[in-house]
Order: sequence, then structure tokens, then C-alpha cells
Amino acid sequence: MVENIDESYSAKSVWTLWYLNCIRFVSAVLTLYLTTILLYDDDMATMIYHVFSMACYFTPVFGAMLADSLLGKFKTILYISILYASGNIILALASIPNFLPMAAISMIGLFTVAAGTGGIKPCVSAFGGDQFGPGQERDLQRFFSLFYLSINAGSLLSTFLTPILRGDVRCFGDNTCYPLAFGVPAVLMVIALILFIVGRSKYKIIPPQGNIVIKVVKCIGHALRRRSKAIKEGIRKDHWLNYADDKYDTKLIEDVKAVLYVLRLYLPIPVFWALFDQQGSRWTLQATRMNGEVGGFIVKPDQMQVINPLMIIAFIPLFEYIIYPLLAKCNLLIRPLQRITFGGFLTATAFVIAGFLQIKIENTLPALPSSGLSQVALINAAPCPLNIKSDFLETKLAVNQIYIIKDLESNVSHNLTFTSTPGECDIKFEPVNYVLQTSSKDVQAMMVTSDLSKLLIHQVADTLKKPDKGEVNVRIFYNFLTSVETNSTFKLSGPKDYEIPIQKVTTLDNTSITVLGSTEYTRVLPGVYSLSLLNSNSSGFSVKLPDFQVKMGGGYIFTIAPNHKSELSTKLHTVVEPNDVSMFLQFPQYIIITAGEIMFSITGLEFSYSQVSSSGHYHHSWRNCFQSPVLIFHIL
Repeated sequence: MVENIDESYSAKSVWTLWYLNCIRFVSAVLTLYLTTILLYDDDMATMIYHVFSMACYFTPVFGAMLADSLLGKFKTILYISILYASGNIILALASIPNFLPMAAISMIGLFTVAAGTGGIKPCVSAFGGDQFGPGQERDLQRFFSLFYLSINAGSLLSTFLTPILRGDVRCFGDNTCYPLAFGVPAVLMVIALILFIVGRSKYKIIPPQGNIVIKVVKCIGHALRRRSKAIKEGIRKDHWLNYADDKYDTKLIEDVKAVLYVLRLYLPIPVFWALFDQQGSRWTLQATRMNGEVGGFIVKPDQMQVINPLMIIAFIPLFEYIIYPLLAKCNLLIRPLQRITFGGFLTATAFVIAGFLQIKIENTLPALPSSGLSQVALINAAPCPLNIKSDFLETKLAVNQIYIIKDLESNVSHNLTFTSTPGECDIKFEPVNYVLQTSSKDVQAMMVTSDLSKLLIHQVADTLKKPDKGEVNVRIFYNFLTSVETNSTFKLSGPKDYEIPIQKVTTLDNTSITVLGSTEYTRVLPGVYSLSLLNSNSSGFSVKLPDFQVKMGGGYIFTIAPNHKSELSTKLHTVVEPNDVSMFLQFPQYIIITAGEIMFSITGLEFSYSQVSSSGHYHHSWRNCFQSPVLIFHIL
């Protein structure tokens, strides 16, 4: 195989890049799919994400057995890739609105993807290592670096592209397109299979060597049983596994000793991956509460994961040619286990930083009313300043001013009186008394407006909940002095177009028709929007309103009401402050965990392969089996 090393590099790395693109596409948007489409809460979505991730790391044990006992690595990768592609197709079909039972079929799709991953994951790196023979240790080390580079090149592309497919494309009448985000991996997997098959002539394909897991278990069991009996007879040996020498050859016994020793060193691995995988769950959810605007471009929360593969691509040559040589001159981090240990320390440090950042974010979130209290957003959309007096409040609101009443006692009737001040208003309004009632922990919004002869009040339930995915909540309060059809719509035109139906129309009298109402909240992308209103009757009136800007994570009420000249006056009011903490403050934690991954994962991958005997009958099966439970590269 010496003469084919360059060809092996080329073919293997190309198909691997495509394959890892497919894998990463699923996990890049999975958490947001669970929270925004399947409507699971953050805790349940995190649990499902990590159960899925766990399955992807556990099923490789069975994939390794299949490769060792029956199919071999090449056929296992080939056949199970078809299963993986099927899982992506199922997931894409399940995400189509009103097509299939969405939650149940999505879980089937995720299970199929995890099963498919289990057949491929244990064989990929071991299959690549099989292409190298004795005397090619340096080439083997470079292969694992190139392999890991390919993984993260695919991850970089998919992490950046998938949120765009998810959020910026509309399909099936929805403002998002998860079917496309899940469907693209199926297409890429087909391409990966074609590339894999085309490169077959360049691979060194080793036939299955038998199920080494069963041999290991039987060897250990036999040694334990015979040891107990031998001790009673006064027979003692240097190592407890040596008691199996009556049935198993010395080579197998020594290999079992080596594997058990290495596995003992890898006890921290579950801790590392439990933390590392939170980049796709908790760190993504953290980013939804942060501001991703930079230079007019808005970074989506799930796109922040792109930092990890981007830094991997930059760090691999940096560590290989600069950092490790410099540390070696100082006699630091020379041994693989030293690097693995320090990589784990860096990973823990990244989460300490993430924790402090989360505290900073929590301090910026809106405070919800406590038990027995409520909150009301009071908006003056009348054509003149208003005096407001009640048992809990006495203030004056200018035109288009909003006032947030916090910690209002609930389950109690509060009498509010609204009056205008003579000389400050061209229209004389009679005082209006209004009884305000709220429930415990209630959030309400109230607009005071007029039909240019009397004051009108519109009150509805509101929310302080920030939108998911770093989007924006927008609703419209409106008061028109002309007839509007009940099935007319508002149209928001901006980064994406949205249609908002008019859901409440109130006719207040028979002589002067006034339309007063509000829409529900609509989740939109942050940016600058123009707002238009069109009657369903094309001969009716239409109006185009001034542009306005909304920012990531904010909650806004846009009011439309007549001024003293009977012209429509508009104002954008902020009821939930937009995200204030920059999303780019996550950079330090991503950079540090990436450095930890370089030391922990790449070093561990090479260490895993090299510690298993490089010769003898069990060579290839050992490596294939051993890679599965302690696989240290991050595909998902």
C-alpha cells in the first residue's frame, strides 16, 4: 500500500468530507426543530438531543460487531449508509406540516439516523488506518489529522448552511423550511456513497476476522472462573488474565490486557463528550438569548456552532507545526496522556466561562410578575397627551408614549380615569373611567385611542416571553376611521415577507364606523420592515405605513391610530427589550473548547489506534472493535 498512499488520502478524504456534511446537517438544527416545530420545552429538547447523541455513540458497538463478524468494514459502511440516508428522508417527510404525525415519525427518523450512524462510525477511522502498514507511522498520524480536518470542513459548511435552509427559505406555507434542512443530507449521502464506491479500487479491504468482542468476553469470563478455582488450589500467576492460558493463546491474552489498560485510562471520555455535545443544545439555546448583529449581518443562533469546525481547521496546523514543537522544547505536553488530560481541563474551563456568560444573560431577561402580581403595558395612541389617575398610579402620557406598570396587584378591580388637559389638545374629550382587572402573574397590553370624538380603550393579553431562534415578536394594535374587511391582512416586507391577518374587528356605533383591534404576535426575522394594509376588496382602501426596525430577541407592539388631523399615526413600542449581550461573547468558550478538542480528541484517536497490537491474527478486529466504544472524534 505504500505506493497508493496519496490516492488513498485523496479518495478517503473526499468521501469523508461529504459524509460528515450529511451527519452534521441533522444536529445543526435539531434543538431548534424540537423547540419551535415540535414545541418541546428547552429541557425536553435538550434531553432528546442528548439521547439521540448517546444513541449515535452507543450503536457503534453493534456496528463494530457486524463489521468484525459478517460484513467487514467496507460493506458495513456501504450498506448502513443506506439506512442512514433513509433516516434523513423519514425526518424530512415528518417535518412537512400536516403530512404525517410529526412528533412520532420524527422520533422514528432520529432512531434510524442513530442506527445508521452506528454502523458507519466505528468503521470509518479504523478503515482509514488499515490503509497504512509498518514503517508508515508518520503517514498514519498525518492521516488522522487530515481525516479530522475533513470532518470539520464538512461540519463548517453544514453548520453555516443548514440554519440558512431552515430559516431563510419558505416552504409548505411555513416561514421556515425544515424539510429542506433535513432533506439535503439524504441527497449528500447518495453522493457520498457514489464517491465511496468509485474509490473502492484504491482501498485496502480486509475481510472480517471474527467477533472479537465475544472472544474477549469469553476470555475474561474463563480467566475469572479458573482464577477462583486456582487460588483455592494454591496456584497463583502474575496477572489474573493469565489463568485463561489453558484455553486461549498468549497473543489474545496480551491484547486483552492492553485494551483493558487503555479503557481504564478513558474513563473521563463520557464526561468530555457530555460537555462537548452541549454546543448543539445548551450553547445554542444560550445564543437565542443573545444579539447576533454585526455590520448589518445577523448571525443565527445555530450558526454559532460554525466556530468549532472553523477553529479546528485553523488549529490543526497551528498545533501540529507551532504549539506542540514549542511545548516540546520546554518539555511540556509531550506524551499523549498529558495532552489528553490538559484537553479535558480546557473543556472544563470553557464551561466555567459559559456559566459566567449565562449569568450575564439572565440579568438582561425580562422579570416576570410574581405570584399575586401582574404587569400592564399602557400605550397612549390618542391624538393628545393624557392624564391617568388611579389608586396605584398618577401620571401623564405624551402622544405615542408607552408606560409599563409593573407589580400591579392582581385579582383586584382598579379604576383608571383618563382625561385630556385643556389647551394641549385640539379635540375635547370627556373623561373616561375604565375598570382594570388582571390575574396572578398576568401580562396585559392596553391601547388608549379615539374616534376623534371620544376616547376608546383596547386591552388584550400580552407576553414577556422572548422568541426562540433569536427572532422577533411583533404584533399590531390598530384603530382605523374607515371600514376594513375582516379578512384583510397586514403585510410585512423586509428580510422575509409575512402576512398577518386582522383577527379582531369591532364596530363601535352605527354613525361613525371605527375599526379597533389587534393581531397576535408574529415571529419575524430581525431587520427593517415596511408595513402595508390591503383590504380584501380590491376597490377598498389601502395604506402603506412608514418603515420600522426590529432587533433580535425583542417584543414589539406597532400602533396605528388617527391623529387630530384624521391621518394615521404610527409608532413602534418596545415591550420586551431586544437581546443586549453580544453573541460573539461566546467566542472565548468556543475557542477554548476547540483547543481542548484538539488535545483530547485527535490525540486520543491516534492513541486508541496505536495502543492496540499492530501485528497478529487479531490486529484488524481489535482496532475496529476498540474504536467503537471509545471513538474520540466528533461526527455529530
